[in-house]
Amino acid sequence: AINGNAAMIELLLKAGADANTTLPEGETVLMTAARTGKLDAVKSLLAHGADINFKETRRGQTALMWAAAEGNTEVVAELIERGADMHAKTKGGFTPFLFAVREGRTGTAKAMLKAGASVNETWQGGRTTGVNGISAMVLAVANAHYELASYMLDQGADPNASAQGWTALHNITWVR
Repeated sequence: AINGNAAMIELLLKAGADANTTLPEGETVLMTAARTGKLDAVKSLLAHGADINFKETRRGQTALMWAAAEGNTEVVAELIERGADMHAKTKGGFTPFLFAVREGRTGTAKAMLKAGASVNETWQGGRTTGVNGISAMVLAVANAHYELASYMLDQGADPNASAQGWTALHNITWVR
């Protein structure tokens, strides 16, 4: 008897299922497993040749970005350990760390910082927004993720970063 999704995934892969199969817009099975936090599935897919840094066609997102946005810290750690590009950027200039910060995934952001992400990382989204240089600190404050912002300050985030024209201090006065 097959017990659970992970066992069935492994059977399908051993039977020749393509670990790099995609949906029409380019979402791979690895991205889905990363987004939903299925660590065993991620491990199986990677063991069977899933492309860890594949970017879907619509926005240019990777499995690591999806895991970071959802706060799936164990999956994030596994992907980083297996060679996922922590500095990959979407078509709009977002990185995996910035996804974690924007969504307030404090545990995931902490793990990414320990793995080498920069606490002063910036979003270079000018192609889509006309604004460049928004710091991770400003992004955290703008989304009212104050615990994460406080941790980032403890880790050396620049409270005066203002490449986009304003600082986190300005931004906090705009947050409802």
